[in-house]
Amino acid sequence: MIRRLSRLTLAAGAAVAAMAAAPAVPLGAVPAQASTGNLFASVSLSGTLVAGSGVSGVTHLGTGRYEVSFAAGVAGCAYVATTVSARSQALQVFTAGGHLGAGGVYVETKNQGGGLTDGPFNLAVDCGAPGWDYAVVGYGASLVRATPGTTLAHPGAGRYDVTVPASVRDCAYLATVGDPRNNLVASPAGVSTGSGPGSRTVYIETKNPGGGLSNGIPFHLAVICPAAARTKIAVVGATGIPARASALTSSFSPSTGQYTLVTSRALAACAAIATRGSAGTSVPSGPATVEVTGGPAANTTGIQVRTLLFFGGDPASESFHAAMIC
Repeated sequence: MIRRLSRLTLAAGAAVAAMAAAPAVPLGAVPAQASTGNLFASVSLSGTLVAGSGVSGVTHLGTGRYEVSFAAGVAGCAYVATTVSARSQALQVFTAGGHLGAGGVYVETKNQGGGLTDGPFNLAVDCGAPGWDYAVVGYGASLVRATPGTTLAHPGAGRYDVTVPASVRDCAYLATVGDPRNNLVASPAGVSTGSGPGSRTVYIETKNPGGGLSNGIPFHLAVICPAAARTKIAVVGATGIPARASALTSSFSPSTGQYTLVTSRALAACAAIATRGSAGTSVPSGPATVEVTGGPAANTTGIQVRTLLFFGGDPASESFHAAMIC
């Protein structure tokens, strides 16, 4: 049953207690896998579940604050998300562990000034199923939880190398700024991905809103490969041409900052996730937002990239990583 609240109805003391209740998950522990398969949700601005898998409910806790509850425990997983374009300015999205239970994922949507603002979003939970790897990195550049066998290097301020057990050269790397436990999400910041120095390594940069490399920005990373069930991936260059993608998946750019992903299946019951990332070993240098938009046909989804409002908020031709999860 989907629960929707227009205002925060929990008392402040109860909310704090709920946030402190979620247990820490030891590094290397294998999280429970849901019998429903992929765990994802597409949620409207008002907190209504539009599409999803494994979802037991959605709670709209207050302006810009949501909790998506899954039937399986997800405290040992990573949570990546993308906003859906609904306003004149692009919104930003942040994730954390659930406040209402071990099956929950807490999501905040904010405007670019950092103010909580209601906005639709797509969310995917990565628990390390076949074709998926994940890592959650904390404020102090520590590996909080990850696919067993994953290692982390921190070569410089705001720079990380996450190395997983198998090759990820053909995969998409999705990253979202998010608290590693279930605390309130920090101030707006950005995270971008690229290929690392080896075939098993993902390179990540965390940046402040001005685009400067910064430590102390926690993030969730989901590495999704073509072998993932009921999922299509694409790593798209600035021109709209895919650098790599799942079979029968393509992309093009009809205009500056506008992209269309085309797959071999209808996507109405799926969720598209897209985040900043390069098609090579570098990462995008300029701050930009990525949002999902409608596609021109049932088997397509749109992606919109814009500069931050501070830099004009205009459409921008920039590379990104995407997954369409069904």
